Amino acid sequence: MEIIEAAIEAPFDNLLGTFIYLTAVIVITILSLTLLLFLIPNPLSARTKQILIGVLTFVVLIIWAIVVF
Repeated sequence: MEIIEAAIEAPFDNLLGTFIYLTAVIVITILSLTLLLFLIPNPLSARTKQILIGVLTFVVLIIWAIVVF
């Protein structure tokens, strides 16, 4: 537990902290997009929604990588 706390305190100085924040970004992105597409009525099929979530998650990861590194 101490290792995780130390990694969160200085996330960009070690690989574990970066991985923890990357995982958080992925989870928050997927959950928010899924909730958004569920609450807003739209005529999109399930496959189209999944593609949209995947593409937007990938774009967010690219932006996150550019900002972090």
